[in-house]
Amino acid sequence: MMIDFYLLEALVTFDEYGTLAKAAEHLGVTQPALTHALKNLEEKLSVQLFDRKPNRLYLTDTGKYAVQQAKRVIAANYKFTDKVKLFEQNQSTITIGANAPGPLIVIRSLHLENLVVQDEHVQQDFEKVLTEEQLTCLLTNEPLNTTEINSIFLGSERMAVNLTSDNNLAKIESLKFADLAGNTFLCPQEIGFWKDIYESQIPNGKFIYQDQSAEYKELLNFSSLPFFTTNLTKLDPNWGDNLPNNRVFKPLTDVSANQTFYISFLKRNQNRLKSLIQKAQDQWSTVDF
Repeated sequence: MMIDFYLLEALVTFDEYGTLAKAAEHLGVTQPALTHALKNLEEKLSVQLFDRKPNRLYLTDTGKYAVQQAKRVIAANYKFTDKVKLFEQNQSTITIGANAPGPLIVIRSLHLENLVVQDEHVQQDFEKVLTEEQLTCLLTNEPLNTTEINSIFLGSERMAVNLTSDNNLAKIESLKFADLAGNTFLCPQEIGFWKDIYESQIPNGKFIYQDQSAEYKELLNFSSLPFFTTNLTKLDPNWGDNLPNNRVFKPLTDVSANQTFYISFLKRNQNRLKSLIQKAQDQWSTVDF
């Protein structure tokens, strides 16, 4: 037996608003129409959902249980609808996300059509994001290889610190994060997992995070604060242009300062991603220290 979806919505709405009048107003129907719908639901289920008192309707225990189940069915229906719409969107548009800004800088620099880049970084549930079609592909610093997912190498991002010439650290031939202990750095706000690396590997470091690129560059140009760049920064017109050119550029030698990135995707999407992958690899190969 199939229960019409609107009958379940009527039941849940009545439970939420408590009276026929308020529920009917919310649903945009007349009170008699709502009463008829609820009676129809009872008849289809062959159970008593309501105690009918003068001028008032109350849910029975069975009615309350039916409300709980109806909410689950409604939620599942919306989830089903969203998944189908998302699948359709992914067939015509490639949606892409990452757990750090660097790979997205490379993707944006390609200026491709039919490509939607998610600004918010993805930090967990990578496999779920792909298998549920939340994104067509995901750029991360670890490969994801499962029965459904493939990963292909894109390139490496290498971190460096930029120091004024009178900073004692500028005279050291080889620098690690730990050597930067106690310094104050100016950083972009949205840097993904790099934020955890900075704060965990630079003892007593202080970090001033900026979410506006214009203010960030102005502060750098009128201060002596050290800042970080990578081999990908030069591709970013917002955060990579007009940076101070009077700093000593020092690549960092930690293993964590050199991150390898992969593009991961459902295996059935590999053919439609071939062109994007090749272009991203080619673009990435043009940038180095």
